[in-house]
Amino acid sequence: MKKTALFFLALIVMVTLHAQQKIVALYEGAAPGSESWTWGEEELEQNAWNTKIVYNVSKPTLMVFQPEAGKANGTAVVICPGGGFHALSINSEGVDVAKWLVQKGVTCFVLKYRLVHSKTNDPVGEMNAKMEKIEWQNDVNKVIPLCIADGRAAISYVRKHADEYNVEVNRIGIMGFSAGGTVAASALFNYTPENRPDFAAPVYPYFPSAMIGKIAHDAPPLFVVAATDDGLNLAPHSVDLYSAWLKEKKDAELHLYARGNHGFGMRKQNIPTDQWIERFGDWLDVQGLLNPVDPALKPYLKKYYQWSGHTLPYRILYPKNYDKTKKYPLILFLHGSGERGYDNEKQLTHGATLFLKEENRKSFPAIVVFPQCPEDDSWASLKTDRTQTPAKREFDYSAEPKWPLVAANELVKKIMTEESVDQSRVYISGLSMGGFGTFESVYRYPNVYAAAMPICGGGDTERYDKRINKTAFWIFHGSADVVVDPKLSQAMAAKLKSLKIETRYTEYPGVNHDSWTNAFAEPDFLKWMFAHKRIIKSGK
Repeated sequence: MKKTALFFLALIVMVTLHAQQKIVALYEGAAPGSESWTWGEEELEQNAWNTKIVYNVSKPTLMVFQPEAGKANGTAVVICPGGGFHALSINSEGVDVAKWLVQKGVTCFVLKYRLVHSKTNDPVGEMNAKMEKIEWQNDVNKVIPLCIADGRAAISYVRKHADEYNVEVNRIGIMGFSAGGTVAASALFNYTPENRPDFAAPVYPYFPSAMIGKIAHDAPPLFVVAATDDGLNLAPHSVDLYSAWLKEKKDAELHLYARGNHGFGMRKQNIPTDQWIERFGDWLDVQGLLNPVDPALKPYLKKYYQWSGHTLPYRILYPKNYDKTKKYPLILFLHGSGERGYDNEKQLTHGATLFLKEENRKSFPAIVVFPQCPEDDSWASLKTDRTQTPAKREFDYSAEPKWPLVAANELVKKIMTEESVDQSRVYISGLSMGGFGTFESVYRYPNVYAAAMPICGGGDTERYDKRINKTAFWIFHGSADVVVDPKLSQAMAAKLKSLKIETRYTEYPGVNHDSWTNAFAEPDFLKWMFAHKRIIKSGK
């Protein structure tokens, strides 16, 4: 009796889990490029791979795996199983991966992409029989573009339905195994804002060097895994892809195991490759993708500014009950070097909460902009010698400005014309690298900012002149700063005062690099800023 009850309980659980498994069609109607395909998708448990496979996929779908209620962290990943473009190792390289990741709070979408049509009920044997023949390459060459298109469409789908799945639009990645690695790696090139992956993880991918295209300036972080003894000799593909990222100084991590062969996926072999998924989890954690997004920062809307072939991520905060019949101050805030990247999140680490405080939103309503500088770039034009402490920095405003600085300031000018901005009350602040950028922005855009508040920064004292007399400065620094020499701020303050420019200098005794905490705690921080207005002459 007990056994019978347990059986039916297990059956109910299995049926319930199956019913909860959401499957969505990737395209409305027939998939573009394969409209004439009429065969249906099939599954096979017994085959040479000793794992469940799916084959004859003609209508791409996504299997959705969501974390338990309240456990989602906003990160999503499209998972592309492998199988030589003839089948999909749906469990070891799909479902089992998703089950592991959802426990970390990641929402997963297992992609069934289009495959070569199998004429028998043994797709693995059929593929192996023609592997060394031209027929295999011809069949694969025809289907690869369709597989890649499905990968891109999957990313677009998740981004379009981000709210429905409780996913952040800038935390959508893609990973794939073997042939699925081709799909995942291809998503790293020639993307659009809609289908750009925010990270990618090709696992023992088939991705010959000829497929490595031009690496964009906003190339996503890359995680690559393979085994040296790969039976298909694909390890060099992983090395070449990683090396390409390394050459362009992009964020990348490579794990190349001595043993594991090809197709280890989530199989247990009692060797180090069994833990590759844990290394992937570590990497996601380092990237900040396992931490939930602070809901308090939600009011900062995520946007992207296109400038001269570059993409500048930025977050923008509008006043409460934004009324376009009124005029509001505009604040540009430039983050430090530790917040660089393309996640459109880290730039809010310092300073963002200051403008979210209820009393500040009420007393100092403003439009606040936090752009994000790329990982491999800077706001300021300078040379840094880190062989000494603090590092020696030489500023040179005669050089061409860095594109992120120009883009940030052009974004400000764009917002000034498109939003309800009080042109006389535009302000700028920034810390560390952003402090450098604050000084340089005022120099290069002398007719924009009414007040500037650089924190632990510095600038080119040789080139600052009376053109800057329209901007008031309040400069902050810690006396014990071992990262940015306080003398840089002291020199700028002295230069400004010699030019008869309104200047206020605050140095915190015994404070190291984190002088921004003290600066943001100044009771007059916003009051001083908002008290300044720029006199606007006709045509300025």
